[in-house]
Amino acid sequence: MTRGKVVLLGLAVLLALAGAIAVAGWFNLRAGLPSAEEVAGYQAPASTRVYDRHNRLVHEFFIEKRRPVRLDAIPEALREGILLVEDRRFYSHWGIDVARVPGLAWWMLRHPGRLKGTSTITQQLARSIFLTFERTVTRKLREAVLALEIERRFSKDEILEMYLNQVWLGGPVYGVESAAERYFGKRVADLSIAEAATIAAMVANPGWYSPYRHQERLVTRRNFFLGKLHDHDVITPDQFKQARAESLMVLPLRDGRNEAPYFIEEIRRHLMDSYGPDFVYRSGAAVHTTLDLDIQRIANQALESRLARLEEGYRLRHSKAWYDSVADSDTAPGLPAYLQGALVVMDVPTGEILALIGGREYRHSEWNRATQAARQTGSVFKPFVWCAALDNGYTVADIVVDSTVEIKIRGQPPYRPRNYDLKMLGPVSMRRALALSRNLVAVRLAEKLGPQLIARYANLCGVSQKLPPVYSLALGSAEVPVIEMTAAFNTFANQGRRVKPALIRTVRDHRGLLVEERQTEIQPVLARETAYLMTSMMESVVNEGTATIIRNLGYSGPAAGKTGTTDDYSDAWYVGYTPALTCGVWVGYDRKRTIYRGATGGGVAAPIWAELMKGIRADTLAPGRFEVPPEIVTAPVCEQSGMLATPRCPRVRYEVFNRTAQPAQACDEHEMPLPRPAPDSFIPLVPAGDGN
Repeated sequence: MTRGKVVLLGLAVLLALAGAIAVAGWFNLRAGLPSAEEVAGYQAPASTRVYDRHNRLVHEFFIEKRRPVRLDAIPEALREGILLVEDRRFYSHWGIDVARVPGLAWWMLRHPGRLKGTSTITQQLARSIFLTFERTVTRKLREAVLALEIERRFSKDEILEMYLNQVWLGGPVYGVESAAERYFGKRVADLSIAEAATIAAMVANPGWYSPYRHQERLVTRRNFFLGKLHDHDVITPDQFKQARAESLMVLPLRDGRNEAPYFIEEIRRHLMDSYGPDFVYRSGAAVHTTLDLDIQRIANQALESRLARLEEGYRLRHSKAWYDSVADSDTAPGLPAYLQGALVVMDVPTGEILALIGGREYRHSEWNRATQAARQTGSVFKPFVWCAALDNGYTVADIVVDSTVEIKIRGQPPYRPRNYDLKMLGPVSMRRALALSRNLVAVRLAEKLGPQLIARYANLCGVSQKLPPVYSLALGSAEVPVIEMTAAFNTFANQGRRVKPALIRTVRDHRGLLVEERQTEIQPVLARETAYLMTSMMESVVNEGTATIIRNLGYSGPAAGKTGTTDDYSDAWYVGYTPALTCGVWVGYDRKRTIYRGATGGGVAAPIWAELMKGIRADTLAPGRFEVPPEIVTAPVCEQSGMLATPRCPRVRYEVFNRTAQPAQACDEHEMPLPRPAPDSFIPLVPAGDGN
């Protein structure tokens, strides 16, 4: 073999070896990179946004807080500013700016082992989506390979749009739309030239150019961008002058809390259970809820102000104010829980939850006392006893006896309940007994009807769990969540129609396609007449019974409800409604203990309800009276006998009845003629205190 052939053979071997090394290097660089299909199908993670019923943004779920927008919605000053500074030849290169390579190579020779940031926008996009941020030559080469693939798959406008939606702009904020909302409270399309230049100026290093920590530095950088825009005729001299003179005004930092944290957590749990974490934190879905932010704010204020007043007025140990003052201290002891409260507001006809409070401070406890905690109900359970009685032969005017009851139960000591005030009123009407919350009457009715029937009526109205068929059930021995008690009372307000509580109206994906839509589930469970008679009796609770504090505090609209207090004053309830809204309130400690001696539902929970209803605008409350079914009639009855009144009866009340159950027999207990009271005369019950 001649020498020339040997040289040629050697060169061929070297070229083959070099080619093999190059191919191996190429495959090594490609290893671990996304496939062409993954690049083509990439979708940036986007925030799931939660709105209230009036389309106001309440909260966002995100890993990266991002709201993608189309390129044509982004102001020219922002687009061109970034291109002029970050990548002037963006529309002419093919992913790698070859003109930058010699300068980069020379810089790397002078600074071995160090890299200089000369990436194109396409390379930056590749790095932010698919690669790490390590500063190595290998990563830089992999970035270039991926940039070439991106350029092959997408148009220049598509790449720029992806970049502007992907770029990090401080804290949890990603993309120019989220940055515009976070810093200026605007959509990106509505930014001024100065504001657009400010966001463009932050792209290089959002921490170094933070609008909160380094405003002066950011303004200098912004003005540099404005100069570039002016020099390249993107803005006019007048616009340049005006934008440079504009002060940098950004929204204040927020603490990240929202006004309805327990409501939002219920939404999050539902979405997680139904669709999984990727949908919740990455999909860009829109969740339209039943929440009314205005009512939620009023509820927050009503609950917190009243409980803080109780803590101060009764000098309760370890108040929330005290907890707040020491909770972050390194020397803070293991703290007992302070007084808690829960509240649910429901729209009567639809069952939509308008406000929900699961506790006084979500940061201290995520336990939702409105939905997760079941508490002993006390006398707030009694309406189910009276409801069962109305459907089984009793009328509102029937006389029942408030006197000693002893029920013998095989294998157990006799059951001997007593009234809250330890007194007995003797014969009383059904209306009066409920208004004054007479325990002995409730147990007598349970003895007549059977506790199984009472449990059945509670379940019919909306209490979901299986209730123990014991006589103490009539006095509220069962433990029920606030949301269920509210829904059960809503059945009375809704004319006997039970409706399932709802928190979500619709869920739509990032394209606007419907994923979930709430279907109102309405089920008639009580006769309209029975529901109205219950409402009428519970109006007496407010007007002349254990909840008169509602009137004393200045709420004058139509209202019906029931107070509830447990024996040891550890749970205070009030659940009431207007023609439009039903609201349940509970107050107590997480670890069951006495709030204070005499802490009744009328004195502790009902004032919160009253403050809430006073704060809600009048049109929401639907002023007027509760709707009266056509089968309801009115008749004068003797207060003492419950029969049709005669001229001899000393105390007459105009009472409501189902037409099929109105009394037919005239009173025969009074013989001496007495003046007949005027038709509109109203016989008050007794002077009422807080009651139970």
